[in-house]
Amino acid sequence: MDQEAQHLSFSRNVPPTLEQVKAYFNFLHVPVSEAEVFYFYFQAMDWRNETGTPIRDWVMTADDWVWNLEN
Repeated sequence: MDQEAQHLSFSRNVPPTLEQVKAYFNFLHVPVSEAEVFYFYFQAMDWRNETGTPIRDWVMTADDWVWNLEN
């Protein structure tokens, strides 16, 4: 994450609110619809990754999600 993102107050606590996720994706210039897909996907997974490990930092998980969209 770049320095500008570090100055924003995105709480990394899990679970985030949908509004927090939308704000972060908006900051990354990713469509709100993708933020909703991300949020509801992990909400359904009880904020665990594909191997069942609890997510401790949703911002890092969102960064990975966006990276996978772009690559």
